[in-house]
This record gives sequence, C-alpha cells and structure tokens, in this order.
Amino acid sequence: MRILYISGCFWLLLSVFSYADAYNILILTPVTSPSHSIVFKPLVEGLAERGHFVTYWNGLQPSRSSFSNSTDNLRLLKSPNLVKINRQHNVSFRDHDSPFTMLFRLVPTLMNYCRVIYEDPVFHQLMNSKERYDLIIVDGFANDCTLYLAEVLDVPFVYLSCLAPPPWLLYEIGSPLALEQFPNPIGHRDRMNLWQRLFNSVTGVGIIYFHRWIILPLTERVAAQTLGINNLTSIVDIKNRYLSLLLVNSHFSFNYHLPTASAVVEVGGIHMTGKRDAIKLSKDLASFLDNSGDAGFIIVSFGSMLRGDELPKDIRRIFMSTFARLQQRVVWKWENESRFDEEGELIPNNIKTISWLPQRELLRHPKVRLLISHGGLLSQFETIYDGIPSICLPVWGDHPINAQKSEDDGYAIRINWNDLTEEKLYNAIQLLLTNPRYSQRVKKVSALMHDQINNPLDRAIYWVEYVIRHQGAPHLRNASRDLSFPQRALLDVILILATAISFVAFLTVRVGCFCYSKCGRKDVLIGTNKKVN
Repeated sequence: MRILYISGCFWLLLSVFSYADAYNILILTPVTSPSHSIVFKPLVEGLAERGHFVTYWNGLQPSRSSFSNSTDNLRLLKSPNLVKINRQHNVSFRDHDSPFTMLFRLVPTLMNYCRVIYEDPVFHQLMNSKERYDLIIVDGFANDCTLYLAEVLDVPFVYLSCLAPPPWLLYEIGSPLALEQFPNPIGHRDRMNLWQRLFNSVTGVGIIYFHRWIILPLTERVAAQTLGINNLTSIVDIKNRYLSLLLVNSHFSFNYHLPTASAVVEVGGIHMTGKRDAIKLSKDLASFLDNSGDAGFIIVSFGSMLRGDELPKDIRRIFMSTFARLQQRVVWKWENESRFDEEGELIPNNIKTISWLPQRELLRHPKVRLLISHGGLLSQFETIYDGIPSICLPVWGDHPINAQKSEDDGYAIRINWNDLTEEKLYNAIQLLLTNPRYSQRVKKVSALMHDQINNPLDRAIYWVEYVIRHQGAPHLRNASRDLSFPQRALLDVILILATAISFVAFLTVRVGCFCYSKCGRKDVLIGTNKKVN
C-alpha cells in the first residue's frame, strides 16, 4: 500500500507540473468483456494522446503493450481477481429461449461482481486516494457499484454505454424513452401495432423499475456489508448529483431512431475510428483465404462472450452439413478443436477453425462474402462499415433488435434458433450470395455511416473535455430528471384531464336529463289541458 501511495503522489505531482491544460481522468470498467474493452480502448488512448492523464481500471487487465507507445501518461490498474469473472459471464446459446429468466439470473451475478469489486485492493486504493480527478468515465452496464467513488472523490462522471442505450440509462439522464417507437432489448421493431406498443411500454418501464427497485438496493446492501459502512448514500442520489453525460455506442444510420436529451451523445462505431495496428494474418490463414477462388469465403463468429465450441450438438451438425454443400470456404471462430475429436466428427475441407478471429482484417479482405454472427452491435457496425451483408442468429441482450433492424433495412437475414434448419440456413446463404440487393443496400447504409461531420472518437473526446471545462456541465441537466416516470409520461396531466372531461360530461348529461324531464313534464301538462278544453 505504501508503494501505491507513493505512486499516486508521483502521478499527482506529474499532472500538476507537466501539463498546465491536462486533465486527470479516471476510467472504470472493472466488470467488462473483450467487446466492451474494444469500445473503451480508443477513448482511453485518444484522451491520453491529447495530453490528459488517464488512470484506467479494466477487469481484463490489458497489457501496457496493447496500447499505443505515445500514451506514456496512461496508468493501468491491475486486479487479478476480476479477470476470472470477466472471462466467464455465464451466458450460452441456450439463453435465446429465456430473456426474462436471464434477467432474474442477472441479480445474483451482479451482486457477486460488486462483492469482488468491493474486496479488491484497487477499489480501496481509489477510495482512500488523495489524488484529485477532474472526471470519471464508467461503463454503463453492470458497474453501478463503482459509483461510490464519484461521491468519495467528489467528481462528476460520464457513462459510456457500449450498447444502444437501455431504458434505465435514458431514464437516469432525463432523456425521452420514446416507447412508442424505440424498442427496448426484449421489444419488437420501431413500427409497432397496439399490442406491441403495450408490450414495449410495460417491459420498458418494468426494466427501469427492476433496475431501480431491485438491482440498486441490493448493490447498496452488498456495499454496506462488504465495506462495513453505515448510512451509505443511495446510488440513485449519487447519480442525480454527479451524472453529467451519456455517451452511447449507437448511430442513426444503423440503430433505431431515438429522440434524446442534450446530455446524450451518439458515438456509434467509436472502436473503428481510433488508432489500430493492423493484424497480419498468419501464413496458413492467408493462404486458405487467398486460395478460395472466385467463390470467396464466409466468416462465422458469435462474438467474444459466446464460444463456438459450446454450440449444441444438433446445431453444430446443421452448420457442418450446410457448409459442406458450399463452394465458399468458411472461417469459423472455434476455441477447442478437440471437441470435434471427442464427438468423432470430421471437419469438411472447406472449413477452417480458429480460436480467435481477426474479424476487422477478414471483413476487409477482397474475397469475403458475408458474416454469420449473433447480431452483436460491434459485428453489425463492422459489417456495415465495410459493406458486407450478414446472417444474424440473435441470442440475448440487444442481439434481437440489432438483427431485426438489419433485416428491416435490407442488408441482413435474421434466423431464430428455434427455426434453424439446414435448408433455411443454406437458402439464406445463397440468397445473400446471389441477390445483389443485399450488397447494394449495405453499401448505401455504409455511406450513411461514413457521412459524418466528425468521427465518433473526436466527438467523444470533445464532450468529455466539455464536461470537464464546465465543471460537470450542469446546464445540460434536463429538468425532467427531477420528475418521476408518471410525471414525465404526463400520466398525472392525463388523469386530471380525464377527470375534468368526465366531470364535464357528467354535468352535461345531468343537466340534459334535468332539462328533458322538466320540458317533458310541461309538454304533458299542456297536452292534458288541451284535451280537457
């Protein structure tokens, strides 16, 4: 601990005397994944290269060599205990059938994450630090338990959401939810009928209050038990005081349109605009691709969190038999080739398995034809960016709405796992290979993505510096952040209007009935008198 204290003092002195205009920024992603780390890396490097002093706590422990050599003012914090939980997030291909079950399974998982974080020496080092930070940047998913640092250090923070913004982040920043046309992760598409809008609204609001009434209180309980501190400030209060900005990895050219508050900034595709050393393909892989002829090759990858070798056996056989019928070669992300030996399966000659795919390099290869994936956001951005059509088999999280949007926009085909057959997969592949409208459409959307006034990384850096320059930028705070959901949705106004209209209608009917009864009785009396006369 003494070494850490000395290191912190040195860092503080360096930040004071070396760069007059440099800011001291703390970036927190103790709970992460390879894909989320890919999104954060260019921002970390970009801020450091701008001369800011960046302290980066990443739960996967990236090596110093994985960053640009020019980022000498970057400090990495190491947490070996976090590496294990970040390499296995307990998700699988079978989760596609149970989005709600997975949601409730998330509760104990998040509590375990928080417990490990609160017991980690790095967390206590930061809690007890005398160093002055200008801003904290936090991963917007599963890292709420780190927000006590914002209060202890008394510094504003910015969320970076590596996914399209979930309902609870939009609610916390005061942005419109637009539930009538913006689908939540377990919703539908943007054009919804009455029942779909009802489902999207109920689940969207349900997710918000599930996060606020269940996730956050349990997080606070774990903090109190683990840290041994009584009367902790609620995380909701910390967010209300210190949350300044929401950066979201989305863009209107690809994601569903979302009306946002001023404090929400789209930086979709940020991982494709930072400095990146080209990965040289191995001789074996390069030869396999170059010799694919005019037919070219297909990429199969289900992202960083889903392992190809964990595909159910029946699904694996569908893939194998389908690929064996193709003229194209197939590069397949498959982590454990011994699995084939255990099952006694033979790999067709046109398939090459590889434990980790250099996907960006493969998508830029002149012979690539299409990508088969889970519909992860980064994969979808990359296929659009490079103009490559895709087949999406969504599993969980935001995969379904990404896949649906891609299909609706005409550059991808969505297949649900329960509907997957050899013929359906083969026909989808042939359709993408032979029908030019898919490649034409993806190139049009790619042009939209490229046509921006500035690149996403520059935009993110500008707004981070903007928040610091303006001491948390309180002028960006939306007044609706101080309102409850019924007030934001104008439910109280609608109730008053409905009550007033009902009251006026009631009075009108009562007056009408009274007048009718009076006039009717008078007419009867007049008629009776006439008969007597």
